[in-house]
Amino acid sequence: KRKSTNKVSNIKNDNFKEGKDARKSSENDHFNYLLSELQNLIGLKSVKEEVSALISFVQAQKKRKSLGLKSENISNHFLFLGSPGTGKTEVARLIGKIFKSLGILKKGHFVETDRSQLVGGYIGQTAQKTLDVCNKALDGVLFIDEAYSLNSGDSNIDFGSEAIATLLKFMEDK
Repeated sequence: KRKSTNKVSNIKNDNFKEGKDARKSSENDHFNYLLSELQNLIGLKSVKEEVSALISFVQAQKKRKSLGLKSENISNHFLFLGSPGTGKTEVARLIGKIFKSLGILKKGHFVETDRSQLVGGYIGQTAQKTLDVCNKALDGVLFIDEAYSLNSGDSNIDFGSEAIATLLKFMEDK
């Protein structure tokens, strides 16, 4: 007969976390995972620094609020600029997940759209299409790929300016 070389360790109650402690631990693990995802992106040093500063600010404001001190809100509107393939979409996805993890966003889901889903072909259609997309993204992240294409410069023949006006009004009201 062969002797087993496997060792069995004693399982103790303190190996398990219950209730709020388990949830908080799991949430912290998820938050740290999201941060590592961001840090593992190649390059983007200034983006990583900006996100870290933003996270620190949010955490400080939450702490101030919990102590009954005055706290400031942040603007949840960001602009991601860069050449194709530089990670704008991936960073925006991570921001949504990080903001959900921090409690800034209720859902943190990601809605990607472009001009074709915002601009209509006739008067009155653009505002409704744009509002539909905005409402779908509410409590999450709305990412407008190639948003610059909404501004063609000639508002007489193009409804992109109506989409921009609708987006700005929606952001202002929410």
